[in-house]
Amino acid sequence: MRPTTITVFEEVISKPRLNSYKQYFSVSTDEAIGLYMWNCELSACFSALLSFFEIALRNNAHYTLSQFHGSCNSYHWYDKIQSSLKPNAIKMINDVRYKGPSKKQRQPIPGPDEIVSRVSFGFWPSVLGVIDLRFANHILPNIFPFHPLNINPKDWCIATEKRKALEFIYELNDFRNRLAHHEPLWKFAAINSTIVAVPASNNQAESLARFSRLLALYDDAMSALNQDFHADILQSSWRQKLNYLLSTRGIARYKALKHCPDRHSLTPTEFRRKLSFISKENRPVRVENTKMKGLFIPE
Repeated sequence: MRPTTITVFEEVISKPRLNSYKQYFSVSTDEAIGLYMWNCELSACFSALLSFFEIALRNNAHYTLSQFHGSCNSYHWYDKIQSSLKPNAIKMINDVRYKGPSKKQRQPIPGPDEIVSRVSFGFWPSVLGVIDLRFANHILPNIFPFHPLNINPKDWCIATEKRKALEFIYELNDFRNRLAHHEPLWKFAAINSTIVAVPASNNQAESLARFSRLLALYDDAMSALNQDFHADILQSSWRQKLNYLLSTRGIARYKALKHCPDRHSLTPTEFRRKLSFISKENRPVRVENTKMKGLFIPE
């Protein structure tokens, strides 16, 4: 999307919201609008990546805990650890399990697979955090089969080591919450846990450093769950686009509102002749002839 009328965009999005971009990045109104579009693209890419992580984590955890507590692939294992779960986690389960269209017309109680598929991502940090240390070395290496701590599985039974090994879950969950609430992704709050301390971001450079940290955490997390699947994620269109969006050239394109091509299309001959200029201009272009058409996006 490229707004055609700045005043209309300001009116719809609101000046205070745009002003947060202008002040943080020290840019003009036009550049702030471009960065707003940039944040939208970041949100779409991160949403796709985090959804894959959530599904992979959920499936690994559900299968492992079902095997441990029920000796089968799908079991109501959360009932076995209910006394350790926080009230909000229990509520998530009960909301899925007992919610029906009305008191007179109750639906059948869903099975374990459906229940765990419908709880939010925040449920899983709560579950992992209360895994009994006596059995952690039997459970967590199966949820995270490629985690570095598996070199000595008994380290999972040490509270500080377990917390340190799972710290990425809490940061990813916090980021996902901001994403779900449509907050500006670049505005990172400080992290002050018992494991790590990271100051809040205050400018573009610090935001990019935090994004780099976040992607490193994501990579470690996905790799710990499934290395082959993580390799596929690294080659995905979402990850490739993120790499560009978080580059100096990517940010510059959006600041200049050059993220959308002009309506005019180039012929293949014009495209070949202007390729060097197109790359320097850092703007997508349409290429079209009588038989086919396409979009070229310089990187």
